[in-house]
Amino acid sequence: MTRIFIACICIFCLFQWSCKNKIGGNDPILNELETSFNTSPNEDNFNKLINKYLEMIQSAPKGSDLSELFIKASNICSKMDKPDQEIVFINNLVKNNPNHPNIKEYIFKMIQLLFKTERQTTAEIMALCYVKAYPNDPKIAELSSKLPKINNPEEYILEIGKSIFADTTTGFNEKNAMVYVDACEAYAMVLPKDAQTPEYIFKAAETSNTLKTYEKSFSLYDWIIDKYPTHERAPISLFMKGFLFDGTLKDSANASKYYTEFLTKYPNNSFAKDAELLKSNLGKSDEQVLDELMKKKAQ
Repeated sequence: MTRIFIACICIFCLFQWSCKNKIGGNDPILNELETSFNTSPNEDNFNKLINKYLEMIQSAPKGSDLSELFIKASNICSKMDKPDQEIVFINNLVKNNPNHPNIKEYIFKMIQLLFKTERQTTAEIMALCYVKAYPNDPKIAELSSKLPKINNPEEYILEIGKSIFADTTTGFNEKNAMVYVDACEAYAMVLPKDAQTPEYIFKAAETSNTLKTYEKSFSLYDWIIDKYPTHERAPISLFMKGFLFDGTLKDSANASKYYTEFLTKYPNNSFAKDAELLKSNLGKSDEQVLDELMKKKAQ
């Protein structure tokens, strides 16, 4: 199964959740490109316009409302029958704008696109979540024939999780792990206020670590930190950012940044002593750390 939630446009992963200033309304170059595409919707005009949208998204200040750009980009992808790209933009619209007035319609559209592009498992999870979120919605009738035998998303996600290690001969199943990450993220997108949502996002981040898709891990940890700051997973998510930069990516500067942020925000957390120790040992070899420990013991 092709990944859809690992951002093929990685800039999307890094935006703040709170959006205030709208982007995309009064750019003369954009207006010209949109006019050209609407007059002649060919591949060349599409590429020029989509690249302009991406440029504006990438350069937008933090806190900007990008919903208009996501919608415009998804619309031209739809017009050019590019469902894979359309999914990416709708995904980011839904994730970054959970209170959008038309959020339900965009979620339903995404479910349809997932089925169309044969992302069966993710589509089924999202459809089950849609039924849970909007039990009285008339559109559910359109999904009834496509719903799996498992009648709730939590049980379905649990089964996907079990499948990651189901084959004892091969051990970790990378394909099923990717599906699990997508399933957890689909749940969180449709049910952002559900009590289990932060846990699913955290589990997806941990699975992404195992998959070594670290950009995805960071975006998932940020999702928890920014959207669920009072949840018990928020401190450990911030700690894990420092830990990944430290032990895995060997980036001492960023590791120090996030360890410091963690210690400032959560000085009494159970991981505070670990963060202090790890920060003090940044850039040191194992031999140096061991030597310092031996000297302390000798004192």
